[in-house]
Amino acid sequence: MTRPERRLPTNRELADLFQTIADYLAFDGATVYRVLAYEKAAETFREHALSVAEMARQGNLRSLPGIGETTEKKVAEYLETGTVGLLETLRARYPEGVLELMRLPGVGPKKARKLWEALGVADLATLEVAAEEGRVRDVPGMGVRTEQNLLAAMAARERRSGRQLLGVVEPQAWALVEALRSHQAIEATDYAGSLRRRRSTVRDIDLVVASRDPASVMAFFSARPELASVEQQGPTKLAARTHTELAVDLRVVPPESYGNLLQHFTGSADHNVALRGYAQRLGFKVSEYNVEETATGRRIVCRTEAQVYDTLGLPFIPPELREDRGELEAAREGRLPQLIELSDLRGDLHVHSDWSDGRATIQAMALAARERGLEYVCFCDHSRSLGMGKGLEPEQVLEQTEVIRHAQGEVEGIALLTGSEVDILADGRIDLPDEVLARLDFVTASIHSGFSQPEEQIMKRLAAAMENPNIHAIGHPTGRLLGRRDPYHVDVRGLVELAAKTGTILEINAAYHRLDLSATNARLARDHGVRLAINSDAHSPAGYDLLRFGVGEARRGWVEAGDVVNTLPLKELRSLLGHP
Repeated sequence: MTRPERRLPTNRELADLFQTIADYLAFDGATVYRVLAYEKAAETFREHALSVAEMARQGNLRSLPGIGETTEKKVAEYLETGTVGLLETLRARYPEGVLELMRLPGVGPKKARKLWEALGVADLATLEVAAEEGRVRDVPGMGVRTEQNLLAAMAARERRSGRQLLGVVEPQAWALVEALRSHQAIEATDYAGSLRRRRSTVRDIDLVVASRDPASVMAFFSARPELASVEQQGPTKLAARTHTELAVDLRVVPPESYGNLLQHFTGSADHNVALRGYAQRLGFKVSEYNVEETATGRRIVCRTEAQVYDTLGLPFIPPELREDRGELEAAREGRLPQLIELSDLRGDLHVHSDWSDGRATIQAMALAARERGLEYVCFCDHSRSLGMGKGLEPEQVLEQTEVIRHAQGEVEGIALLTGSEVDILADGRIDLPDEVLARLDFVTASIHSGFSQPEEQIMKRLAAAMENPNIHAIGHPTGRLLGRRDPYHVDVRGLVELAAKTGTILEINAAYHRLDLSATNARLARDHGVRLAINSDAHSPAGYDLLRFGVGEARRGWVEAGDVVNTLPLKELRSLLGHP
């Protein structure tokens, strides 16, 4: 009897596998480099557009950045046997509950190991019992406060979701930075970490301060009303938690070392490891305090991050690029991109009005766009298949075009374009007839239903839209909703290649719960010469403020202004779209 072929694991399954190995290794006390290698593999697998398992089967896995022989062998072993020997060895050595334990805020691998060895705490349930019985306080280096913090962390665990959306965290971080900048003893301050690198989701807020009076800074900051609790405070370090359950870490350094600390705490860990390796080859040692000349012991302190990179003979590397994805090589060879800026955007090609599910009139949306310095805006209200009766029938679309043209006569200083966000239906049909689409300035086609369809059908639907000469762009191309819905089954590379062939624009949707295309996929599109559009998908005047998130995601994807169509003057945009 023929044995049935083993189902290929998804990218997420492989990512979870490698992250589990990384966590076990951290608990086991492995070197940081070994742990980071598995974590980086997990991240690469999770974000990659194609099937990692299929790439491994075809022998192409090592074409992925950061994937070497060891990782390739582990994937091959998993595909063949359904497990990895290293993981089984670690599982036999430690109970699996310790992984959940070490992920609890305030624990980590070292503290989890200490609890396991001293008290036999092997999971959150046994930790809760030990803490309630007052046994945690007797573990060397812990004490009553640690015990209370662990109980509080477990009580709040159900309310926490780990990483939070960038757009949720940024306003809170900015408020804290603004408060710090008001203090007379502070010479410079900023947030760091994944927030400064514009990651789509953020775990906590890292704050860096330059001051010669750290005691004053600590007293001022610990009393801020935004903080629900201060969990740890020293002469130059403070750990707190906001009322929204966000962890906040504050570090204070003398102004002459501010650049060193800001660079270090901005990260990423992978970038910093690569930078230290590069510096070592040049005869330097980089730390959060200084850059040390190994041969002489001379220590160079840097007021700015630019000085850190300049000391190593490198140009300034923007925070969004610091992910160890070729940025050091590009910097060394003078190939760093001139990243797009928010000020480069001249227009927004995807906004909604109260004609569909928007909350403001065409005139109000136009005026709000003009106030933000935009030169043109395109109204792309939904077509008829949008649920709840919010979509427009063909005759309503044509009626709206006349209203928009009339509004143009009432609103000066900004061009109003006619458009539609037309549905790509589950059977591949487009939700408006071609004769209607042909009369519009700009048409975005999006998938809003049938998300569970197999990849073949999803790709047929997208291809039908991209091969239609009346459709200019694909909106939020993978359909992801961060923390709520995974992307539908789409071959992103195939999508990009078809976009290059058909001249279709791919959207970076700036709504921070979407940020779709992701940075990884935006870079793939850019590398294939595909034009992008950064759009707000605004449903109210305030929605235009989302554009900065789309720009941040684009910058993470190495995108330049020339890659984005709505950086063009209107006349050039019309020419690109085939309009007179």
